[in-house]
Amino acid sequence: MVTSTLHRRTAEDVFVDLVVYVGIGIFSISVLYPFWFLLVDSFSSPQASTTTGFNLWPKEFSLEPYREVFGQRAVGLAYFNTIFRTVLGTVVTVTVTFCAAYPMAKRDLPFRKVITGIVVFTLFFNGGLIPTYIVVRSLGLLDTRAVLILFFAGNAFILIVTRNFIYTIPESLEESALIDGANEITILLRIIAPLSIPILATITLWTAVMHWNEWFAAMIYVRDPDKKVMQLLLRRIMLEGQLLAEFEDLAEEGRVRPTDSSLRAATLFVAIGPIIVVYPFIQRYFIKGIMVGSVKG
Repeated sequence: MVTSTLHRRTAEDVFVDLVVYVGIGIFSISVLYPFWFLLVDSFSSPQASTTTGFNLWPKEFSLEPYREVFGQRAVGLAYFNTIFRTVLGTVVTVTVTFCAAYPMAKRDLPFRKVITGIVVFTLFFNGGLIPTYIVVRSLGLLDTRAVLILFFAGNAFILIVTRNFIYTIPESLEESALIDGANEITILLRIIAPLSIPILATITLWTAVMHWNEWFAAMIYVRDPDKKVMQLLLRRIMLEGQLLAEFEDLAEEGRVRPTDSSLRAATLFVAIGPIIVVYPFIQRYFIKGIMVGSVKG
């Protein structure tokens, strides 16, 4: 009797739940509809794209905007640069991070707290844009693809998270390996690395998403049009209205082509498509990575 009374829902409970669900529904629609509108526009023919109104489906389905986008040399180069940067940049960042986190996790490392403090300090303060630009220029990295990779090779947050995870691995495993004659490199590759697969998978996903979405460094340090990344190309088209400047042959007369809005929408989904497709499957690793690296060392 007491249990049934505790679980009995009142009219106020039903009203509160209704308000919450309606509010969440309205918020979800307000967030999702702009993306859906752009998706519909990207699959619309030139005639249908010029019509106004509330459209849930393309009135005249067409793949011409995507054919136009993929047919552009600028898009192909930007996609290649983004994939090249994401793959190689992720490998470099994960390798540097793991090799730096391993010694930092050792309790007998000299000045371990000082080194950790310096790394943590960079989370809150940096050298600034102009000094960083001067350093990049003095190293001869301006207008190279290497600057997009090396600039993010050392990430303090990812380093601290990785270090905290390795710190939780029992020292007895390393001591046993040392007794058996293993050196530090063997311990790192054959013991620590296999046990660190969860954090390695997590930081790999973090780094890949960061490299795919990043555009600011490419805008500051790269001037060669053939080395621009996809997100920078998308920014120039969407925010600066440089569609005609970036796309070739759009100004030709006597040719029916997709509208500017359809081309912008298609370019947007070409740029963010891989992340939209992959992110639902990797979201749990993002959350897991924060949890496994949150242990205080």
